[in-house]
Amino acid sequence: MCRVKAKIKEGQVAHERLAYIQLAGGITAEVIVSRLHAGIADVQAFEIRQEGSRVLVELPSETSTGDWRVWVPETAVIRA
Repeated sequence: MCRVKAKIKEGQVAHERLAYIQLAGGITAEVIVSRLHAGIADVQAFEIRQEGSRVLVELPSETSTGDWRVWVPETAVIRA
């Protein structure tokens, strides 16, 4: 398990948070997560593999485009 840096906002309901994650390709993914999976500036994720300076992670819920796994820059990954 790891954490991925993100910009965190309040969700529509008290137990949700909206996370904006900068992807390796330069675009931003939007994902709604439980407040239990969100920190102040990061979200819980599972590291799948690494290729060079990017890491494939699986998020706790799907992004607004339907992706569960996304490539993020290695610098965005916080390893425990």
